[in-house]
Amino acid sequence: MKKLWYNGLFYTMESEGEKVESIITEDDRIVKTGTYNSLLSFLDGEQFEKINCNGKTGFPGFIDSHLHLIGHGEAKNRVDLTKCSTYSEMLERMKKAVSESGSNEWIIGEGWNENEWNSIPAFSIDDLNRLSNTNPMVLKRTCRHVYFVNSLALNKASINDDMQIEGGQIGFSEDGQLNGLLYDEAVNLVLKAMPAPDDLYLSKAIISAIKDCYQHGIVGAVTEDLSYYGNANLVIDLYEQLLNEVPFHTHVLIHHTTLDEVKDRLHSGNKNVSFGGVKAFIDGSFGGRTALLEKPYEDDNRITGLQVTSPEKLEVITKKARENNLPIAFHMIGDLAVKQGIDAVKKYPNQGELPDRFIHCALLSPKLIEEMKKLNIVVDVQTSFLYADYPWLVDRIGNSRNHYAFLMKSLLNESIALANGSDTPIDTVNPWQGIYTAVTRKAKNGEVYNIQEAISLFEAIKLYTVDSAASFGQDDKRGLIKEGYFADLILFDEDPFVLDPNSLLSVKCSETICRGNTVYRKSEERY
Repeated sequence: MKKLWYNGLFYTMESEGEKVESIITEDDRIVKTGTYNSLLSFLDGEQFEKINCNGKTGFPGFIDSHLHLIGHGEAKNRVDLTKCSTYSEMLERMKKAVSESGSNEWIIGEGWNENEWNSIPAFSIDDLNRLSNTNPMVLKRTCRHVYFVNSLALNKASINDDMQIEGGQIGFSEDGQLNGLLYDEAVNLVLKAMPAPDDLYLSKAIISAIKDCYQHGIVGAVTEDLSYYGNANLVIDLYEQLLNEVPFHTHVLIHHTTLDEVKDRLHSGNKNVSFGGVKAFIDGSFGGRTALLEKPYEDDNRITGLQVTSPEKLEVITKKARENNLPIAFHMIGDLAVKQGIDAVKKYPNQGELPDRFIHCALLSPKLIEEMKKLNIVVDVQTSFLYADYPWLVDRIGNSRNHYAFLMKSLLNESIALANGSDTPIDTVNPWQGIYTAVTRKAKNGEVYNIQEAISLFEAIKLYTVDSAASFGQDDKRGLIKEGYFADLILFDEDPFVLDPNSLLSVKCSETICRGNTVYRKSEERY
């Protein structure tokens, strides 16, 4: 049966300011848009359901262009370390978790960020060992490029102080002993040592993540999670199955280590799943000083970051992706990492329909931008990072380089395709933090950084709707309120376009409609 959604103010996102007051949907598609009276005439003689939107403001459903969906669900079911303001508080939360856990059970904490602590102590593995010598403990930094673990977790992962890990590092205290810190590729040894999750565990994580996405108006996402759970095909199976019951679209990136395992499963996409770029990490993060820079860090001139994947291996990965008619998807934070990604793509150009994904690109230069203009790419920005990364980022890279951090307007001015995402669980999944920072350039401390890179509210919302859909070749069916498109709509009690930009951070989704059905209503979970 058709549904008539009326008495709303729906921004179509086809052009700035374009809006309609009513929408007809049938099954999972938009059939027609227009005025209430014109749509009543269109439906004359038919049976249909009328749904009063009570004057609310509507947009196309949001699409997060880069996150880790299963990781987000996992984080919601683990020890939350994001609110800790001291090292001691973090240890207290883990102590409580030990008291609630069984012997030999792995205990995982998520989200510590020493840059927000009152003071930064020396990390000591002994502190974790005192909490438990029967539970392997893993405390993941907010960026997930640094783990803090106890000795039992190191033993399970067969990590010792003599190891050399390609693309990773092991932390040592001043006396030369292991301090429990692991960086980048070293953390993967711990991940591999953890018990492989079963389908029930993964299903719970997926459903938890999607329910949370609904609350923020997110109805689809580009996700990267095939390499972390032991069985990449199981993850694909669950997406194909569960997303019929809990509607959501996943565009799945393929970590290069899983390509051979899943390449016979890849297809052009259905309403649940589509497949995209071959993923590799070139560097780490600013927080862990592992982002790869052309010049040393301002606050530690001994280092320029960490080479997670060598330039030679990047070429091998890119060549293999092209042989399988796939784009690449490179994680690149620092300017040197971006240069290396550009070099690999130039050597093996993208001749396909889908663009290569340059993920993050948090530090650029005019020269790099000129090179990027020549490529078939989309830049996956995470404008929400700006909110938490200042003011300490200036200490890391210095004032002069900071002018080229988190560029948006410069890239749009050069007609380089952008899409916006959260990288959750690295940061909040809430799109309005990303929209707020894109428009105001304000960080958590209230200071404005590089205001010349601010974009309009229309541009910011577009990055979460049709631009995000375009990043995986589905802007002909997602991201707009338009006839023939998926009936993915989100409603708000207020119109963001009439709000003071400083109020955007507090905007909350009132209702989420996915494939023509309400899946979330404020104060009422439908799934």
